[in-house]
Amino acid sequence: MRALKIALLGAALIAAQPATGAEKVKVSVSVIAGAFAMYFIAIDRGYFAEEDLDVEIVGAAGPTATAALMSGDLGFSSSGGAAVPAILRGAPLKVVMVSNDRPPYQLWSGDDKIKTIDDLKGKRIGVISTGDTHEFALRLLFMSRGMDPNGFIYVPIGPGAGRMAGVSSGSLSAASITMDEAQQMQTDPKAHMVIDTSKFVKMINGGLATSDKMMTSERGTAKKFMRGLIKGRRYVAAFEDEAVNAIAKRNAAMSREAITDGLRISLATATADGTIPEETQKLEISLRATQLNLPPDKVAELDKVFDFSLIKEVNRELDEKGWTPIR
Repeated sequence: MRALKIALLGAALIAAQPATGAEKVKVSVSVIAGAFAMYFIAIDRGYFAEEDLDVEIVGAAGPTATAALMSGDLGFSSSGGAAVPAILRGAPLKVVMVSNDRPPYQLWSGDDKIKTIDDLKGKRIGVISTGDTHEFALRLLFMSRGMDPNGFIYVPIGPGAGRMAGVSSGSLSAASITMDEAQQMQTDPKAHMVIDTSKFVKMINGGLATSDKMMTSERGTAKKFMRGLIKGRRYVAAFEDEAVNAIAKRNAAMSREAITDGLRISLATATADGTIPEETQKLEISLRATQLNLPPDKVAELDKVFDFSLIKEVNRELDEKGWTPIR
């Protein structure tokens, strides 16, 4: 994992830093984009510092972040969906928040012969990492069209611009990219969108996963982190311009327009309170279990995969206090 450089701009942000001796917590994000603005806002606005937490944001794709959770190198992973396969295999983790229930992804190609997803059978499609939410979304997309999801080659490229470069160079027949990245791809005259995945797939995208230990013996820390994060989430929903600023100052390669578009899409697909209904939980588990070829008697119950008790508690307490974000 690579540390993301968190720039401090201005005396107000310096004042928001945690006190010496604050509890250190690491959380991962896969990219610096609008979908993760709540984490950066929670730092910039001092919400984590108010909880006496010194939060470090590190960059890691979903499977890497899940492995780091299991080893104890991370306290939280923002790739909640990516943790589900590990949980179904017995990892002592929980999905404790779901940010979005639709993936903000599109499938793009630089080959003018590729007009529809049927043209991609047997071809190379770029994703960030094996088994990540990009691959899972594509598998769901293909299944929804009656296609064998194993009839495609999923190529892990890693985070960053690698997938877009693969589309432009032709080394990839197509790539699954975020809405933010799609704005950048529009500058390539050869590139075109094959399909808007977000319009056809419902799944867990983003959220929060942590260890069973964090939710039990370290629950106090988990609650403080969740409270700071939920304040950040509410602030992002209220003040778009500052959320965009939080990303723009950390990702100079992305235009403000792209960040804004990505943020708006993320907000449009956001869950109301960070949870999903049992029906959606069951579907997620069923599809993941099928992907893993798990026999029915080995599939975990809902409470072994999801635990929304803490986020419900934090939301309720903030509502009872009448907490709302202010500039």
